Amino acid sequence: MTSSQAHAAPRAMDTGAWRHAEQRLYDASPVGLGLTTVALFTALVGVYALAASIDGIPLISRSGAGIAPDRRAWIAACLSLLICAALGLQRYSRLKDVAEVGGFLAMVEPGIPWAPSFSSVRLRMFGVVGALVGGGSMAWFLAHNADGRGPATSAWFTLAAAFLGVLFFRGVYMTRVAAGHTRAVLRPGLRIDLLRIEQLYPIGRSAGRTALIWFTVSASSLLLLVGSDIGGDTLVLGLACAAMGVWVFVGTLSHIHDAIRAAKASELERLRAEIDAARAALGADPAAPPKLQSLLAYEARIAAAPEWPFDQTILVRVGASALILTVPWFGQAFAGLVVERFGKLF
Repeated sequence: MTSSQAHAAPRAMDTGAWRHAEQRLYDASPVGLGLTTVALFTALVGVYALAASIDGIPLISRSGAGIAPDRRAWIAACLSLLICAALGLQRYSRLKDVAEVGGFLAMVEPGIPWAPSFSSVRLRMFGVVGALVGGGSMAWFLAHNADGRGPATSAWFTLAAAFLGVLFFRGVYMTRVAAGHTRAVLRPGLRIDLLRIEQLYPIGRSAGRTALIWFTVSASSLLLLVGSDIGGDTLVLGLACAAMGVWVFVGTLSHIHDAIRAAKASELERLRAEIDAARAALGADPAAPPKLQSLLAYEARIAAAPEWPFDQTILVRVGASALILTVPWFGQAFAGLVVERFGKLF
């Protein structure tokens, strides 16, 4: 890869189709990824607090057992966390992919785009479907559960659920397209150097980051199970997101795994043919013994080459991201403890 290619690719990525509507807030923000995400979460929670104030709904409930976050405020905080987790981690993953563009270009054949291309028409279509499903489901839930919500908070919940539906359906579409792009790259031939499998690690890291998005969204949605009466639908959503995370990492990388195994099998077969020829010439050719020794050493090196495009570090990171799914079971207890301590000050 030339220097001009290395610099042109990030520029193309920055101005290309990857900058979807969900990411334009980050493009316009004068601060970094973390501060923008925190500001977005604060704004969403703040708007809910304003809506709750208009409807006369408390943010903290008091009872004989003490004080705790109001159930409606807890749901609002979880929905805000879901939105921010999806947006922030998607941005993080894309920026990391841009930073590793040189590694991606080195492993694909010339002329093959390293980044998937998304149809703007389908993105809009999935967005509309997601908004209808998310907003419609929340509207139906609110209509059949009269628990003291007013018009302002009901509008907040409906809009938040609609936006989450947009993010979910568009995310599923983009994940499928990215997986298909990986298979498309393999068809003309991925550059596989069996002595340098680490050149394929950017694929593993990218898949791990995408899996992290789905695991985090799953964990955030499961927080609703321990703090609200939204049960079955939330559980289905959480399990679906967790399954997407596993599929992204294992399913996508299994194609690379198959390509590496095929390359190993081909190279080992070629080497063993040379080993057989060198062994047959041991008595007649003085150069045959050292050649045979070299071939045997090279065969052992090829046979020991890793067959997956990731190392222990990447695997540990993915495993650690999967542990995020345990967070919901401690989230409510921690929040309750904080609120209880805070309440004693008043």
